[in-house]
Amino acid sequence: MKYAIVTGGARGLGLGIVGALLEEKVVDRVAVIDRDLAPPPAAIAAHVQGFAADVTDEKQVHGAVEEIVSRLGAHPDVLCNNAGGGDRAWFQAGNERWWDSVETWRRFVDLNLNSVYIVSREVAPRMKSGAAICNTSSVAGLQASPALAAYAAAKAGVISYSKTLALQLGRAGIRVNAVAPGLIYTRVWQDLGAALGGGDANARAVFDSAVRRSVPLGREQTAEDIGRAVAWLCSDKARNVTGQVIAVDGGIMLGQTRLGDG
Repeated sequence: MKYAIVTGGARGLGLGIVGALLEEKVVDRVAVIDRDLAPPPAAIAAHVQGFAADVTDEKQVHGAVEEIVSRLGAHPDVLCNNAGGGDRAWFQAGNERWWDSVETWRRFVDLNLNSVYIVSREVAPRMKSGAAICNTSSVAGLQASPALAAYAAAKAGVISYSKTLALQLGRAGIRVNAVAPGLIYTRVWQDLGAALGGGDANARAVFDSAVRRSVPLGREQTAEDIGRAVAWLCSDKARNVTGQVIAVDGGIMLGQTRLGDG
């Protein structure tokens, strides 16, 4: 039986990854590590087990992984470091001034970057040749993002660390890649949209405006879009792909607005 560990897999983008890994038959089972667990959809519930832990806490991560391997097997086949984002107050602070507080900066880095290291350090030594890791970064980590300085810096760090880890684990036959999602209306964007737009009522409008201005294909991305990319990167179909970052962004990184959008 092949199984995956997915952090932040209880909802949103993480749940899209869980669903795709199972739908594409990359693995047979998925262990979800999440601070706030939620029941998985009925269609996949028999293949998903939840383990409560804060991915920024070494002891909690160690305990969760120990429990996972005792139940599902000593050698995880796939690790998806997806947990991340930020608190609404953190995004609000970044929108109101150039300089985040040092505490806010540390929290962004802890949740979005340090967690990737903590979980990888715990899981990777248990993996065998043929295993794969995929880390969730963001297009914010690929470009200058003044309103999201700390978040963007942390996500850029995920890209750098993914490449380093690919070199470190390559001789062991373990591949490491990253995805950089574009504009997806998850809880993170709900909070960011509210911060930028002055409240919950304006969050979706801010997001839709960003899509119109930034996405050459003219449509938002979905958790399923990202999940399918992650599933491919973690499958044998990508057995010679490592150290890469795939932007699933509708063309945002091309750096051009669509004709006629002004």
